[in-house]
Amino acid sequence: MRRILEFALCLLVLSTSWGTSWSCPATVFSQTAEIAGQWITDRGAVTITISNESVSGTFAGGGTLRGTKKGDVYEVQCERPNQNQTWTGTIELDAQGSSFKGQTTENGATGTWKGWKRDATATTGETIDASGYWLTNWGAMHLEQTGNSVKGFFSSARWGSVEGTVEGRKLSLNWRRFSFSGKAELEVSSDGSRIFGLDTGENGTAWFGIRPTGFAKHAEPKAGEIVKGIANNGMLYFLRMPDGWKAGDSVDVVVLLHGSNWTTAGMVFVTNTNSPEIGKKFAILGLQGEQWAKRSDVDDLRFNYTYVNWVGRSTYGGFPGTDRESPYLVAEVLDELEEQYQLKRIFLGGHSQGGFLSYVMHMNFPEKLAGTFPIAGGLIFQAEPDAFDNEALKAEQRETPMAIIHGKNDNVVEFSMGEYAYNNFVQRGFGKVKLIAPNLGHPYDFLPVAEAIEYLDALSTEDKLLLLEFAKKQVTKKNWRDVGNAVSRAKEIDGGPEFGEIWQKLQEAAKKDAAKLLKEIERNANNKWVDKYYEYEFHFRNADAAQPIMEAFEALRERHREPADDLMKQAREAFQNNNRANGYQLYERIVNEYYASVHFTTVRSALKNRR
Repeated sequence: MRRILEFALCLLVLSTSWGTSWSCPATVFSQTAEIAGQWITDRGAVTITISNESVSGTFAGGGTLRGTKKGDVYEVQCERPNQNQTWTGTIELDAQGSSFKGQTTENGATGTWKGWKRDATATTGETIDASGYWLTNWGAMHLEQTGNSVKGFFSSARWGSVEGTVEGRKLSLNWRRFSFSGKAELEVSSDGSRIFGLDTGENGTAWFGIRPTGFAKHAEPKAGEIVKGIANNGMLYFLRMPDGWKAGDSVDVVVLLHGSNWTTAGMVFVTNTNSPEIGKKFAILGLQGEQWAKRSDVDDLRFNYTYVNWVGRSTYGGFPGTDRESPYLVAEVLDELEEQYQLKRIFLGGHSQGGFLSYVMHMNFPEKLAGTFPIAGGLIFQAEPDAFDNEALKAEQRETPMAIIHGKNDNVVEFSMGEYAYNNFVQRGFGKVKLIAPNLGHPYDFLPVAEAIEYLDALSTEDKLLLLEFAKKQVTKKNWRDVGNAVSRAKEIDGGPEFGEIWQKLQEAAKKDAAKLLKEIERNANNKWVDKYYEYEFHFRNADAAQPIMEAFEALRERHREPADDLMKQAREAFQNNNRANGYQLYERIVNEYYASVHFTTVRSALKNRR
């Protein structure tokens, strides 16, 4: 509108100024002047100046931008030495010249970037309402506004606080996070959908975000429909109640965690579409990570979780400021929504990054969960069984069923990572862990989630008929491990005489090779019997015939434990010192000499996959 008025004024002046030398301003006919000014971008704050068709700029905190205009697009080269960033890119202004979108190329990788121009007139006009929930690159921000005063916090962990004033569309804030503090000047876009500005300190860190739409605090659920909610700590979620659900009904729930730079919105939909039996029986709850992926927008929100430095209830010491990362926040939301929506059994699983987090949740919060199903993920060291020493916690970890789903053709998170986790758990007495390993790749949409839920449901159910049908199905398939776990569950809930016949079938199958295997273990001539033992123990650990075999093996394992632990320690030191040859030699000694140790399957797999 401003440019139209300028153009109209120009014509008026020309029509009344015959004989006078006068020309219209270049800004009427060109976008060149519109790029000049201070921009808040998702790659930092930059102040741009113009000279003819050339542009140059300086990034807050150090760095330069240089480029030229080619048609309606600026082609630029940017350097931010302090951030170790150098990229080429484009800038294409919107019609108003208030924002831009562009492409980037950095180290051969292409991407996008966005920016918003600071408005000198932001303090004029009516004071806007900045209250509510914002997703920002400094963390989720909650603001409360009274008149022209505003206060709130940022980050789902509530690590940061803000307070200040609002004038027009401009916010002048004082912020504090841990022992750090400063001032920031932000402004809200004229349509109220975006917030952007920068910290006014020496480095001028950019601060920008969006206001998500359609999410309500503790959204009202509806049967068969997906609603969008916000938890007290600011984590967003998608919730679908089962078909036929009515307000006041208690319900079991399948909780989903997404992958890196992803969302659970599609996962909730796909899970119900692919497996309508899940949607009929369970609520489906997708929890978004607390870290907004800053290059995603309101129409396609993406997030990430944090857990790499989180040590939880393990024996490792923690890092300052990591105690309220994703595992803690997810547990907090589960407690909150369990009460809000009358949730009963909670089955939690995640894909890729969410798979890693699922292992962490199982190991640190087993008492909250009826079962877990990590998908295409891996086990971080502070979530491994050996990282815990609390006996009550260790018992809960082993009693909580787990179904690991990992495609053998996964080219993103290698199948060996799922296999390693599974073997680690099995070797350390996790009798209710199951590995589902289809000949599939990484994408969530095609993986057999329903099979995992069926398993977890059966091993935690109070429904005797459901458990009986599951047990019969496993007998038919000769999945004796699942049969044994089903029978054990039947004993816990007094399943009835029908399970007696199933128990006898398990005993008969277990007796078949028991005597021969026991003799081989007692003779212990070499390690050729070890695979047969693991196969037998996998299937029949719950059977009576297996008990003397397992006792004989445990006695040998105890003799192998100390020397194998010592060799494992030496091997880790060798690998840390980049002496891989020595490390593998030590692994070979464990396999050949101390094959009853808990390290056997892990190091043998490492030897098989060595590079």
